[in-house]
Amino acid sequence: SLDADSAMIRPAMLDANAARARPIRTFMINAVTALTPGTSLDAAAKLFHEQRITGAPVVDAQCRCVGVLSQPDLLVREGQRSREVGNARDLLVLHGEPTLEDSVLDVDHPEPGVVGDLMTREPLHISGDATLRQAIERMVHHGVHRLMVVDDDKLHGVITSMDVLRMLAPPQPPRDVDGL
Repeated sequence: SLDADSAMIRPAMLDANAARARPIRTFMINAVTALTPGTSLDAAAKLFHEQRITGAPVVDAQCRCVGVLSQPDLLVREGQRSREVGNARDLLVLHGEPTLEDSVLDVDHPEPGVVGDLMTREPLHISGDATLRQAIERMVHHGVHRLMVVDDDKLHGVITSMDVLRMLAPPQPPRDVDGL
């Protein structure tokens, strides 16, 4: 019946409403993987893959958040590199095999680049004292999936849209792997 279903939903909704009012420092990721502007893009891509993350803050020597690098930033770079390589190959086909001195782009050894070249500068941030509701509103308003948690000009953590979903979604019972 509708009343029985509503009774099951209400506790989860109350928990979600209470969670929205709590400060985000209780939800944020404290153990943050951070990059520096001088980190190579190849090293950043490898780190994203190994740690299964989609982005990371970029910090200076004083632990101030100076940027953020995300997977889409790296994918855009790869798309540009692919177009450059494609254009270079088109030139090779149109003009025959150039000598090493005539080569415009070294297709086999592209310029490596560093995080500072691609990072988004001055990323959105929020105080650890802000509520989860404020973090959600900021993410939605700006269309982002992560906020840097900054207090006293220092990076203290990150909160992502997945963190928010984990907090607001009702707990699920463990699945029986053999029963799938």
